[in-house]
Parts: sequence; C-alpha cells; structure tokens
Amino acid sequence: MMAACTAAFNWREVRVDEQGFTALFPAKATFEQQTIRFQEVDLTMTMAAAMAEDSLFAVGAMPFDKKILNGSSIMDWMQSNTAKLIQSQIPPQSITFEIKTASTPATFIPAQGFNLKGLGPDGHYRIYWVRWMVRTNEAGESKIYQLSALKPFKSTPNEEEQKVIIDQFETFMMGFKPD
Repeated sequence: MMAACTAAFNWREVRVDEQGFTALFPAKATFEQQTIRFQEVDLTMTMAAAMAEDSLFAVGAMPFDKKILNGSSIMDWMQSNTAKLIQSQIPPQSITFEIKTASTPATFIPAQGFNLKGLGPDGHYRIYWVRWMVRTNEAGESKIYQLSALKPFKSTPNEEEQKVIIDQFETFMMGFKPD
C-alpha cells in the first residue's frame, strides 16, 4: 500500500448510489455515459473514472434486463473485445475470483478478468487490468460491472516500475464493493 501512495495518488472512497457501488479512486472521479450495442439492444454504461499521473482507473456499471439478455453472454462478448486491445506474445488468460459486497452481511460475487501486458493500438507498452461481474440486487435489477486500470509506458517498464503500478492496481481493484 505504501507504493500506491504518492502525491499524485490521493486515494478516496466514492459512493455511487445510482449505480450501486462504492469504489476507491486515486483522484477525484468524473462521470460519463456511453451507449453500447449488444445483440440489437442498446445498453447504457455509466462510467466513474479518475486519472492519477497518466494511469486511468474506471468503474463502469451497465444495467440490463435478464428477461431479454444473458449477463454471461454480455461478459463473454466484453472479454473477447478486451482481449484484442493488447498485443502480447502470451495469449490473455482469464482469471477468476470473488468480490466482497458492501452489504451487511457481506456476500461474495464471482468475477472474471484479465491482467494484460503488451503493446496497445498506438504501439506503446501498457499494463491493463480489467474485471467483470454480474450483480442482481434484492429488487431483481441486474448490472454488469467493469473495473479497468490502465497504465501506458513509453517503453517496456522494468520490474520495479511494474511492481509500483501493480500495487496501485491492486489497491483500486480491492477497493471496489457492489451493494
């Protein structure tokens, strides 16, 4: 955690009631929405994002109707698109884990993600972590959450540079809690 704390990284907890989550951001978060088209259905993703130095940290929340769309299919589609963003000698390996909710008592939600390293579309090296999970609340409303942390480099970072950014990414990822 000490490596994750610098003058540029002023960690703060942000609660986003409308989207049903609390997250730990390294700077003041901004909000925007974008429309995503999946299987002829327009979905609205609300993004909360913060920049610290040149690293981006974002949480997207996208409600969907379980009667019309399958959350696993949406996540598979998002994973497939994300896997194409980083060129690497090593194919992306999906990781699975659980995320603890903010509710009392807390429960655990299964999640999937990638820890990607390699060249981005601009030819610069980047480290990109992304996580997805589906959450249905007590009212029956379903959302897909996407957590993203991205750090570009002018050249391949050394081991120490990678350790620092990985510590920052872990702080961000562990600070996310859906309701």
